[in-house]
Amino acid sequence: MHVTIIDDNKDLLEVLSSSLSDSFTVESFSEPDKGLEFIRNNHTDAILLDLHIPGKDGFQVYEEVKRAKQNLPVLFLTGDSDMGAKVKGLEIGADDFLLKPVQTEELVARIKNRISLSKRNLQNNKVIKFKDLVIDLDGHQVILNNQAVRLTPKEYQLLLVLSQNPNRVIHKDDLIHMLWKDVHVEVNNLDTHFSNLRRKLKPFSTHIKTLKNLGYVLRI
Repeated sequence: MHVTIIDDNKDLLEVLSSSLSDSFTVESFSEPDKGLEFIRNNHTDAILLDLHIPGKDGFQVYEEVKRAKQNLPVLFLTGDSDMGAKVKGLEIGADDFLLKPVQTEELVARIKNRISLSKRNLQNNKVIKFKDLVIDLDGHQVILNNQAVRLTPKEYQLLLVLSQNPNRVIHKDDLIHMLWKDVHVEVNNLDTHFSNLRRKLKPFSTHIKTLKNLGYVLRI
């Protein structure tokens, strides 16, 4: 499991990274913009976010995280015991609100609990929505602007992978492995499927971006 920490206190960042490294793969950032860039383009299972960050408070960062990956668990860390801040954090949808210092055992348990809960919720979610696009997971149906779109099984699988990982670049080799397992498939074959998918999903397809020599990403 991967955890990303954003905290401007570099000493605390080092302590947190070290204490969590036995249980998680940890990425840490003292600058929120660099942390956000990492989150948008890489996989992570949970975020530990400091509430008070100079220049951009934790609530602002939280909103940007949720715009990038709405199902990603976010746990606030703060040295401020102000109940108003805690209530605000929970009201906007934060998954937890922890007062520093927090015991490592408790922190690990809370993170694992939130990751587990998030995965269960994702599995129970029967519909994925992006603006005018709806993916019915039970019926394996795609609806765009209230009209059903007929996709081939591979096109549907590609759209599903991107929609479950919005704003994350999925490498072409990974996509081929996900869809074709051990069968050898040329990259050109994958590109053809994406070309057909884009054609069928116009105008929504402008959100499907190609990163040359890397892969594909659904930008939302």
